[in-house]
Amino acid sequence: MTDAINTMLHAGRCEYAEYSPGELQRISGLTTDLQRVWRRRGQLVPHRKSGHAKFSPLEVVEITIRYALSKLGIPPGECELDLFDAFSGALFHALLNVDGACEVFGPSEDVDSFLADFAESGRIAHYLAGSPSAANYLVVNEAHEVRIVDDPQYVFDKTDPFLLVVDLELIGGRLVERGRKPIVAFYLPERKGTRTVRRLTGLGANDC
Repeated sequence: MTDAINTMLHAGRCEYAEYSPGELQRISGLTTDLQRVWRRRGQLVPHRKSGHAKFSPLEVVEITIRYALSKLGIPPGECELDLFDAFSGALFHALLNVDGACEVFGPSEDVDSFLADFAESGRIAHYLAGSPSAANYLVVNEAHEVRIVDDPQYVFDKTDPFLLVVDLELIGGRLVERGRKPIVAFYLPERKGTRTVRRLTGLGANDC
């Protein structure tokens, strides 16, 4: 990552998308009716914006995983997992692999440099995702302890015979493809006298 891009990353700001209950259903499979049941039980607590329930990408990933685990016999009320690292891994894969996962705003020349560096390596995606140390598989054991590994050979650690495994790359892909919008908006510093453009990662120039 060039010094100029590094400077822009630290000077810029990042905003995450918000998702409606309908979008949450499309991504996770958790129906709006079942969302209401989970809310009544205190298992789902969306924030509200103008009176409407909204979910952050972190919450969508958490709910997607918790709902999948519930279908495998782990009720959401018994599944108190810290899934921030899982979200970070899923976000990294979405940014790295799915066109349009990130929208970039800023001066045209700076956006071009940003997108060129973004396409050249995974370093910007890794930074925007929170620099996860591992990102491929979420592993849950019988005690509901979690760990994240990159290499499939480390899924089984020879201490737990029964494990549940979540493919974070697929979760990240669903967040963009089924959410149908960018997950992250990154705003590069403005420069006086220059036009601000918006472009999507992986899709070339999309000025608006």
